[in-house]
Amino acid sequence: MQKSIPYSACQKNLIKYNHLDALLALRGLACLMVVIIHCNPPRNSIIYKGYDLSWLTFSHGAVAVWIFFCLSGYLMAKAFYTERYTADVPGVINFWRNRAIRIFPLYYFAVVILSIFVYPDVLKIENWGYLIRVCTFTYHPHINFQHIAFNEVFWSLSTEIQFYILVPFIFNFLRYRLVSQKQVVLVSVFIIFVTLILKCIFWLSFRNEMTEHMEYAFKYWYTPLSNSLDLFLCGFFVNAFIKYQKPKLEKSEIISNAWKPNILPKGTTKYLAVILLILLYLFTAQHLYHQELWGLPSRPSGWRTSTTIFIFQPLTAIIISFFIFAFESDVYHDFTRNEKLSFGSILRNPLRILEVLGNLSYGVYIWHMPIISKILTIFTSNIPIEAFYTRLTATLLLSITLAVVTYYLVELPATRWKIYPKNYEL
Repeated sequence: MQKSIPYSACQKNLIKYNHLDALLALRGLACLMVVIIHCNPPRNSIIYKGYDLSWLTFSHGAVAVWIFFCLSGYLMAKAFYTERYTADVPGVINFWRNRAIRIFPLYYFAVVILSIFVYPDVLKIENWGYLIRVCTFTYHPHINFQHIAFNEVFWSLSTEIQFYILVPFIFNFLRYRLVSQKQVVLVSVFIIFVTLILKCIFWLSFRNEMTEHMEYAFKYWYTPLSNSLDLFLCGFFVNAFIKYQKPKLEKSEIISNAWKPNILPKGTTKYLAVILLILLYLFTAQHLYHQELWGLPSRPSGWRTSTTIFIFQPLTAIIISFFIFAFESDVYHDFTRNEKLSFGSILRNPLRILEVLGNLSYGVYIWHMPIISKILTIFTSNIPIEAFYTRLTATLLLSITLAVVTYYLVELPATRWKIYPKNYEL
């Protein structure tokens, strides 16, 4: 007769493998930051005892996109570092195939729907060149100075796809050259320096255009893959940094080496990573509100300050890379399957509710801009902050609803076509 397992033991096992996916939660936060800033939070709307606190609602959309890029760099490289895909021709082709299956179905479905119902001008014959750019992932919102209205967030998906093409080549070039944490740090600093040089070249060449016209800032600084390499590659290098970290000391070894500094208590790096993430949000939001003020009649509409142009991007790359390292270093080689996100798993671990938006982030990211364009004139109020809150709430509800529908009708069915190695379990 089969021996029954006590309920308490089963419950412990469920709790043990029902942990928060911090990176998925971070993806959800980045998606929320994008939606917030696109809903146009009002200025001078939250005043407390003479202090203007409105900047708290100004999440920096550029920083949110850079968080996506850094996460993508890490996750794409992890697929090769953990040997989920081999670095030979069949493995690389399978990697590209699975990436296409993940991105293309919802992307092209959205292109068709939006072209017919939201942005019909793009179907005119004279605009077909613009539509071809959208369909071939070479799109950004300001291809021409007088651009055709379309879903502006698609540019970041174009940049992501361009990076996916390069991932196997970067991995094959670096996997035998980065063999220590010291080398990883040095190469990361070098990449940040090279990217900074590229930004300086664009800045010196197009400074007036970039500070006076957002179109040029997008075209020459914000959207090019070359100017985002520090973000992608810093996330990429986290894999090598984790792979070559020193093994943890046993308790007896810690006592015998007590004179050595910097042995942090367990969990300290995670708390520090969260604190740095919060500070990044607050710092960039405050700067956006008080220094940039783009779009106001009295200020240029481009990116104005050298802090935004040169500091925020590498700062984001460093902080997000540290965040990834803090939450992934202990579980990097732990292939135990986490419990699937469900209402029951959230009840047992309420923190996992933070993963919901992360799971739906792709759909929410795609749908929120056309929704905003349609409801902007509907959700209004004589009180600006009230109009913002109602607009944000409506955008989140509608975009999440659409994201759920397309997740089950488009994204999930497409995953059945993915091919994984035989020893890889979903």
